[in-house]
Amino acid sequence: MKQDRRKALQDAFEAPAPQHKEEFFRTIPQPAISTISFMISQAGYIQKWTWAVSIGLFAVSLLGACFMDRDILWLISSLLPFLALSIATESGRSKIYDMAELEMASRFSLRSVVLARMGILEMVHLVLLCLLIPLGNRNNTATILQAGVYLLVPYLLTTVSGLWIVRKFQGREAVYSCMGAAGAVSGTNLFIQTMLPELFHVRCFHWWIAAFLLLAALTIKGITKMIQQTEELTWSLS
Repeated sequence: MKQDRRKALQDAFEAPAPQHKEEFFRTIPQPAISTISFMISQAGYIQKWTWAVSIGLFAVSLLGACFMDRDILWLISSLLPFLALSIATESGRSKIYDMAELEMASRFSLRSVVLARMGILEMVHLVLLCLLIPLGNRNNTATILQAGVYLLVPYLLTTVSGLWIVRKFQGREAVYSCMGAAGAVSGTNLFIQTMLPELFHVRCFHWWIAAFLLLAALTIKGITKMIQQTEELTWSLS
């Protein structure tokens, strides 16, 4: 009986379908914007701590390479997980802070915003890694290839973990979980370097290559799932 009354009320007060909706939207002036201008505009919305971590990591690495007569490759590799943390938090920022519905009402699609911010961070991190690899290899006997893989494995592991966390959790819980994952990867990295240095011998390098390829594939898969989840969210809120 209650269901019948509820349905009757819904039918009685159901809003009529909008007429000429698309024509109305087309009458609203929307100045064109280039891809570069859009990317630059989105860079301004990336959280300031993300840029601070990138600058701080490069500064520490540069000072260590110039003024410390010791191997700093392992120091850099233990700090990189906190750099990778920004990829996960920025990709799921709208979901974490329950801002997805508001951002969907903006001029640009939520999917475009997420892709733009992730693309900006990935380009910045790529440039930073290209600078960090030779710096970290300065007082190390490893080759450039080995140094690059040793740095990228903890970075990618944190990225994969963070993307999974952001897809599964919301709110502050997701942020704290991502920070915990970055700390765990960093701590594990330091533990392996201290307690199991034989894993960094040349004879074990093929395992590092395998880990790098696996994590790279999982990172691509995680980013793809994040984009798909953004599209599903768009449909569920529209």
